[in-house]
Amino acid sequence: MNPTPTPTPNSDYTAETNYPSNSGSQGYLEPNQGYATGAQPPQSYRARAEEDPGKVLGIISLVATLSTFLGFNFLGPIVGIITGHMARKNSRSAGFGDNEMGKWGFILGIVFISVAVLGGLLGLSIAGFAGLAGLLGA
Repeated sequence: MNPTPTPTPNSDYTAETNYPSNSGSQGYLEPNQGYATGAQPPQSYRARAEEDPGKVLGIISLVATLSTFLGFNFLGPIVGIITGHMARKNSRSAGFGDNEMGKWGFILGIVFISVAVLGGLLGLSIAGFAGLAGLLGA
């Protein structure tokens, strides 16, 4: 009176189930399925792989260079020049266009260092002329 047969340990009984098949329609891959079989990686992986590798360095370059206005007169532009060069190099080697933030961090870093050096030289020359005028009694 048992409607379902009871399997014994040595029998070849398999219960019929109606589980929905996981055909990968959601974009997921089976654990043992590789990309070499023609399956496309999920969208999130493709978007991440196409990201510019110099993007973060470009942002760091521009922020470091602009930190000149916060009082980092020499350290900020030097870091901006170095990271800007690295960002542009990484972007070009990966086949992307020129890294705009890295370029502006590099250019502004050079400009700010030049202005600081020229300002220092101007200050020294004014101090030298003032000292010379004081010695001569003018």
